[in-house]
Amino acid sequence: MGNHNSFNLNHKEQLHSARINSLNKDPTLGMLPMEKLGKLLIQKSLEEDSINGIGCGVFKRYLFPQYPEMARKLFAFLVTSSGGPASSHVISYSNFKTQTERLLSVLADDRQVLMYVTMYADGKEEIDQDQFRDLLIAVYKLAMDHYPEGPQSCRYIFKTVQAVVDSAFHKKLTLKVGYLTNWILQHCPRLIVLLHRYIVHILSTGYRSVIEKCPYSKPNENEPNDLELTTPVLEQENLFKTEKNPLLPLSQVWILSTTLPALYTQPILHSKPTPNCFNTQNFLSKFLDYSCPSHWTLLYNSNQHGIGSNRFLHHVLSYRGPTLTFLRGDEGVLFCMGGTSEWRESHQYWGGDDTIILQLLPYYKVINRGPKSMYLNTSIRGYPKGIRAGNDPRKPSIEVDDSFQHVTHCGIPYKLESVEVWGCGSPKNREVQLDIKNWQIKEAEKNRKLKMTSKEWLDHPDRYLLELAGRQTYSTS
Repeated sequence: MGNHNSFNLNHKEQLHSARINSLNKDPTLGMLPMEKLGKLLIQKSLEEDSINGIGCGVFKRYLFPQYPEMARKLFAFLVTSSGGPASSHVISYSNFKTQTERLLSVLADDRQVLMYVTMYADGKEEIDQDQFRDLLIAVYKLAMDHYPEGPQSCRYIFKTVQAVVDSAFHKKLTLKVGYLTNWILQHCPRLIVLLHRYIVHILSTGYRSVIEKCPYSKPNENEPNDLELTTPVLEQENLFKTEKNPLLPLSQVWILSTTLPALYTQPILHSKPTPNCFNTQNFLSKFLDYSCPSHWTLLYNSNQHGIGSNRFLHHVLSYRGPTLTFLRGDEGVLFCMGGTSEWRESHQYWGGDDTIILQLLPYYKVINRGPKSMYLNTSIRGYPKGIRAGNDPRKPSIEVDDSFQHVTHCGIPYKLESVEVWGCGSPKNREVQLDIKNWQIKEAEKNRKLKMTSKEWLDHPDRYLLELAGRQTYSTS
């Protein structure tokens, strides 16, 4: 009996020792991702910086080594949101867990934008131009670092960013955080989405980057390890590298992707998460929306194809997909017209709900949105000729005369220097357009070689026109 009791006690002690050893090997066993991350950061802060709590240095080194300034602002935001001073470099585990879980929760668009604007305003009620510029540069760098064809850069980024800052601030030095939030929602509604997706991704999977530097565990190979953003890819991009003043620099493609409806960026999901299975992959897919951006195909470049209504129509018609038309005038102005469907001649305005008119330079802003905002007429008599865009047919926002000499905005004419049209649809849209053009060329060649009999020539309208002009007709005998 006594031996049996001693055996039970020894067995319990062995189980207890085994449990302690397992916890020592992996202290985050059985925890949720945010709990794992918090515990590991506390351990690293104690080991490397001798700090009780989570230190800002460890937070930057392990989670955001490429973006230290963004990490500093995020850490300060977590501290101030939990009631601490902005100058503090330490946050407790409980406050870190509470604030990060709040950040990972589903937020309305306006609250999400307000949160990040406040973060870059250092928690104050007003934000200055430099702070807003830092926010824009941070999002731009994220987008370029995760560009589908590898990291990119653009020498025009500061000009692009300055156009956004000047448009938002109207020559003021500071703005209320609430005002700038509303401006972003109106003119760049998808700007913050890129930043938020990245931060959510890192916080949700960041414990792996800490574990990789610990001897006791390895990351889960089944979880996603990268984040793809949705900046469109420009086909034939080498065209820009050979031009002195490219019409569409990559930085402008990026800022457009924060404004344009999804119709123009066409994100295509890699795979749809299983609705009845809740796992890490599905959880991340819900927040991150892993996707591949669309490829914009160059349809018309006036510098290459020649400027004029005939050249425009020849290269643009029959492309049955959404398009973006860029108009550059003198004095550095640049406009963009987004059409939801193919270009067509009509005496009426056309376009779907996602039709959009923008100015990119020298100020970046949305001019008009909404249906029936596009107009093209080069041949119908009794109606205005040229291209028009805007919600009010009596007072269009953008006008291009039928000779393609001037572009007019708000009654101010600018000399039209160049025009480009990009197709934003699927590759099939471009293939169909090329097939139609090839068919038209073959039909024209066929008609040119068509031989007519004498009887057909007697009734042909061309014979009548020649006689009216005084030309003697050939004998039909």
